[in-house]
Amino acid sequence: MSAGFHTEDEAHERAYDARLMRRLLGYVRPFAGWFAVAVVLLFVASVLGNFTPLIMMNAIDTYVNNPERMQAQQALAVSATPDAAAVAQLEQLKLEDRRGLSRLMLLIGGLFLAESAFRYAQMVIVAWIGQKTMFEMRMRIFAHLQNMSLRFLDKNPLGRLMTRVTNDVEKVQATIVAGVEQTISDMFTIVVVVVFMVWTNWQIAAIVLSTIPFVFVTGMVFRRYARRSYLEVRRKVAKLNAYMQEIVSGMRVVQVFRQEARCYEQFRVINAEHRDEWFRQIRNFAIYYPVIDFLGTLALALIILYHGWEVLGLQATGQDVVQVGLFFAYLQWAERLYGPIRALTDRYNVLLEAMASSERIFTLLDTPEDIPNKPNAIRPSMFQGRVEFRDVWFGYDPELPVLKGINLTIEPGQRVAIVGHTGAGKTTFINLLSRFYDIQRGSILIDGKDVRDYDKTELRKRIGIVLQDVFLFSGTIRDNITLGSPGISDDAVRGCAAHVNAASFIESLPGQYDFAVGERGCNLSTGQRQLLAFARALAHDPQILVLDEATSSVDTATEALIQDAIVKLMDERTSIVIAHRLSTVQHADRIVVMHHGEIREVGTHQELLAHRGLYYTLYRLQYKDQPEAA
Repeated sequence: MSAGFHTEDEAHERAYDARLMRRLLGYVRPFAGWFAVAVVLLFVASVLGNFTPLIMMNAIDTYVNNPERMQAQQALAVSATPDAAAVAQLEQLKLEDRRGLSRLMLLIGGLFLAESAFRYAQMVIVAWIGQKTMFEMRMRIFAHLQNMSLRFLDKNPLGRLMTRVTNDVEKVQATIVAGVEQTISDMFTIVVVVVFMVWTNWQIAAIVLSTIPFVFVTGMVFRRYARRSYLEVRRKVAKLNAYMQEIVSGMRVVQVFRQEARCYEQFRVINAEHRDEWFRQIRNFAIYYPVIDFLGTLALALIILYHGWEVLGLQATGQDVVQVGLFFAYLQWAERLYGPIRALTDRYNVLLEAMASSERIFTLLDTPEDIPNKPNAIRPSMFQGRVEFRDVWFGYDPELPVLKGINLTIEPGQRVAIVGHTGAGKTTFINLLSRFYDIQRGSILIDGKDVRDYDKTELRKRIGIVLQDVFLFSGTIRDNITLGSPGISDDAVRGCAAHVNAASFIESLPGQYDFAVGERGCNLSTGQRQLLAFARALAHDPQILVLDEATSSVDTATEALIQDAIVKLMDERTSIVIAHRLSTVQHADRIVVMHHGEIREVGTHQELLAHRGLYYTLYRLQYKDQPEAA
């Protein structure tokens, strides 16, 4: 298995790009007013939160460590005969300190409640903006994917497209909305803390800020190693997921050929590679965080050292006034400063990841629709059903044509069968008629007008297709017949099911038309899915019907039901039947024999047998044990 096809764009790093950032912020622009409100709330909450250390400093230095009260206590302590007036004055001072301390504690509580309310409102607003942004981005991607051709879907693995809609959008939303808001919050906190520290005591502020350059140097070194390890982890995860998806999808083949042991060993090796790389990334973080914590602790130690020397100096000079509250305030401010600084360093890596995700998303959105509608495209009310191929050349790879110079006319109501060896180009007719692909040369006309002149939705609405591998959506039988079309009533659903011989098996199921078919119809047999596809085609009443390998891989009894359903379904419709089994096409009005992308023979069953050409050879190969007259 080749993992590169699945992982080639999953481990991609993108440097910061201002153009991409502006485009991403364009999704937030409709909510700019609310985003501004969230930023204001952040600023207010940051200011309120950082007032707390200042108030606690005043509480300790003004009331807990009141110089006047402490002097009065010392005076009474050394007095042999305490003066009643002095005692009363001391009690009054204690009472005032208690009242002042209580007021400040109430103020701190009020500030905490106000900060919590502001942060709650801000978080709700940011979450709302983020979800609206993510919803809009996902809807644009989904709508764009629905407009892309099968050629585009063939070139892009399903897992890659799913990642665009899910993981990449979530990463962008988390970074551009929540990440921008958190970065602004961190910046506000840093600025507010620095302003408070410098305004209160610039000497201690300088001591706290002295370790900041080392923090940024550490962050730069960490980013270089962590980014490399992060990309490797992404590669290993993508490889692991791709291998799991492929092996689980092909488990039937693995078990039939007894490859469990080999697959287990390969998975063990891939899993071990991911484990080892993850440990390497953890080691990077295990070094980075302790270093940052050490620098933060060093700042606290320098505060203690400076303030301790200052206290010892005051005591040596006989001064008793020591600002203990100032010491505690700077300890809190230092802790509030280092948290955002460390977070900013981490978020840079997340920003680079979002840049890579956003580039992948915009690359997808900027991929032009390769089969667009023409301006003023025709929206027909109904088709008469005349189909004409004029000198049609087509190849999935333009250098390797699948159809070569096809000329074919099918009249309204005519039943035409297309047969040929595998790879002759039969199924390609379906893709071209419904304009899932555009031809390179020639033209395909319906009712005399080129299919490229029709609106794609209206064109496909009037062409019914029943494929060999019937695709059913998770849901009920009724849901899979109507496909959500409001114009199809329950009576119409039941009538269509009965008309194509599907009602008998449906009504035997628990819940009948409300029976859950499971993922891709796993709760139904191949023949039941085929009959359900007929009922679905009939319910949407197409004017042109295409049946691709409609009776292959079913038992004889089910084939009889299907053949009867086909006759009913093709009644009064232009019908194209594509099959390998010649028994299913012998009653067609005309049979077209394809070989290597070219039409070799056209005629009825008997005419082609009498001609003894390619069709005769195919017939002899399929019925070699039966007499030719059969």
